[in-house]
Amino acid sequence: RRASELSSGINAEYGDDFMRWAKEKFGLIDFRPPAFYEGLSNQAYKSYLENPDRDVVYVDLVHDKSPMGRMIFELYRDIVPDTVSNFVKLLTAKSEKKYIGSLLHRIVKSGWVQGGDIVNGSGGNSDSAAGGKFPDENFAIKHDRAGIIGMANDGPHTNGSQFYITFGPAPWMDQTYVAFGCLIEGQHILRDVENIETVNERPKRPLTIHDCGLLKDAL
Repeated sequence: RRASELSSGINAEYGDDFMRWAKEKFGLIDFRPPAFYEGLSNQAYKSYLENPDRDVVYVDLVHDKSPMGRMIFELYRDIVPDTVSNFVKLLTAKSEKKYIGSLLHRIVKSGWVQGGDIVNGSGGNSDSAAGGKFPDENFAIKHDRAGIIGMANDGPHTNGSQFYITFGPAPWMDQTYVAFGCLIEGQHILRDVENIETVNERPKRPLTIHDCGLLKDAL
């Protein structure tokens, strides 16, 4: 029993390589079917998505009518609840004020990609879910890696709908822009976005949010 308990725990973490080694070294045989581990994985993933302190969301991108794939973000509702709430409302909205169909209008190489102008896509507008602008909530989340997502602004307390996603660490942003989440899946898509051809930091061909929302609603 002890061996089977050990194998089930380690197999879930390290996979087939460990089981081959254990079989060759000790004659250990894992008698549990793959469906058992799949069930454990699905249950853990479901619990993760239902965590009330965090929101897991997806953004599907299309570049010049060609799908680029899906990026998945974890949003820190427990740290910046008002900022996350505003973003999720725009992300899930089906009305006129929504992220679906909007452009990512600016790509700064080695910097960030920016989008969220839900008015006309020019990059000159930013309107919150409630209308107008809202204050900087806090600067607790640091820009310490690629894939940090935060609110673009025109100065202190001017958050609306525009957001950015960093291509790398950007510590100079830490006390100026409110970050509220990070990319947890789709890093290769972010790299592809950075390499899109631009003219004056604007994508030469449209880069659009084709679909977006809470991941648990899309499964």
